[in-house]
Amino acid sequence: MKTCLLKWRFFCSILLVLSMASQTLAVDILVKASAREDYIRPVNDAGNTKAETYTFLKGKYYPYEYENPEDEIRFEEVAYALKQELTAKNYVMSKDPMKADFILVVHWGQTNSNPDVEYFDVAADSEDPFDPMAELDAYEADKQARENARIIGATSLYDMHVYSLKRQQLEEAARHDRYFVNVLALSVEEIRTRSEKEVMPKPLWTLQLSLPTGRAEPTEAFGTLAKTAGRYSGENLLNADFIREKEKRGIVRIGKLEFIETIDEATEAPKQ
Repeated sequence: MKTCLLKWRFFCSILLVLSMASQTLAVDILVKASAREDYIRPVNDAGNTKAETYTFLKGKYYPYEYENPEDEIRFEEVAYALKQELTAKNYVMSKDPMKADFILVVHWGQTNSNPDVEYFDVAADSEDPFDPMAELDAYEADKQARENARIIGATSLYDMHVYSLKRQQLEEAARHDRYFVNVLALSVEEIRTRSEKEVMPKPLWTLQLSLPTGRAEPTEAFGTLAKTAGRYSGENLLNADFIREKEKRGIVRIGKLEFIETIDEATEAPKQ
């Protein structure tokens, strides 16, 4: 009986270790997805969603502060990865951009933060609570964290209770560097029919995805974000939330195009 108990404990220990290893290998992705109330996808007689067409529009790139030029993730690479995954939701890239149902505006890059500055503690930890430099550091760090929260879709944290666990998680995400991809879907029809004085129409749906920079290489990180985009595009989640993605995905690095020089017509043709 004692031997069986020891074996059972050993088996449980192995399961615990495997579970912890699985959690370690998984990637925490912050997802914020929203859709307009009047955005309803068309369905066929079988109840399946019909294909909707789109074309890409390059948005803003947010580079890392110390990024090397060769490490930049290009728009074409992100768009290609998104295209591969959007087909799973029956979003199809239009062969004719002028006939697309909507435009997907893509912003991508990395948030920047100062890990050496704790924006909510810097003034309190200072020997002089009225130290102007400490106050300035706290202000700049808080300003950067709020900008990061806006980029990754975590602004709801400021409406949460100060001791809320979810707020702490979102604050942590806003204070540290994250790779992100944001997608906005604009109706082509609404853009065409708006008056000249009207601003751009409200997006049909938006999607904000991010993950920690320390958990994956850039090519792997953006591939994983693209994979997640294929799952949540067009969806409406009440609040930003974290998901654990175990299957990582890479993106294809697109190199520079090289052209072969034109062959001189005067060159003698090879003999048969």
